[in-house]
Amino acid sequence: MTAKELLKKYQGKLEPAELDQILALAMHKKIEYLYKNPEKKLSVSTVKTFKKLFLLRLANWPLAYLKGDKEFCGLKFKVNKNTLVPRPESELIVAEALKYITRLDSRSTRQENNHQIIDIGCGSGALILSLAKLSKKKANYIALDISAKTLGIAKTNARKLGLKKIKFIKSDLLKNVLPIKFDLVLANLPYLNPKQLKEPSIKKEPRLALLSGQDGLDHYRQLFVQVPKYLNKEYLLLLEINPEQKEAIEKIITANLPDGKIKFLKDLTGHLRVVKISN
Repeated sequence: MTAKELLKKYQGKLEPAELDQILALAMHKKIEYLYKNPEKKLSVSTVKTFKKLFLLRLANWPLAYLKGDKEFCGLKFKVNKNTLVPRPESELIVAEALKYITRLDSRSTRQENNHQIIDIGCGSGALILSLAKLSKKKANYIALDISAKTLGIAKTNARKLGLKKIKFIKSDLLKNVLPIKFDLVLANLPYLNPKQLKEPSIKKEPRLALLSGQDGLDHYRQLFVQVPKYLNKEYLLLLEINPEQKEAIEKIITANLPDGKIKFLKDLTGHLRVVKISN
């Protein structure tokens, strides 16, 4: 059986682009190879591997888990069942953080511009590691996660990206962090409610990283009780939320940071996705 024949046999059961990627993965080849060699004869073991991967994808296993990595901000991140799959909409946080660091550098009177930056609930490390890699600015980076297994993946990603000075701490939000004053706080915490958790596309991703109480905001409520004492005189918080949480998160922020200036940013699909809080 050729690659073209196999893909034709399974067409209509998944998106064509996904079928192509699954076959390329089964062949241990890049997708470009598959496109250039549609008449390639497939071995029995390749067809068997393809079928196995196909059934897993059909059962809602993310393609990124099957591949073992996901691209984010132009960088490749290892992911598995212990981490969320980084989404393109989260790149907005990195873009805003890069702008802020540049602005801080231009105004800073500190000789070394050693900014304090923390990522709360870092997962695979996509946010903070992308920021550290792309900014190339000297800063103290701290990454937190409640899961030791997840932190292990983030450490692996840091090593692969050549980032040696990221500090990783196992912590439930800020509980295990000394009261350092941070210039920049990033957080993509769980923000789904039980109803949203039934969405098939996320069923195989870690529940711990998705669910946050009945309204999806328990983690952010806890964070805003803790975070005020960790903020520098000038600060920026960047948080990812569900678009439907605008009014509720605004009330939580105002109750704990009454002087904070709140701005909501839209992702590429036009949905409110990031909350920007500054003083």
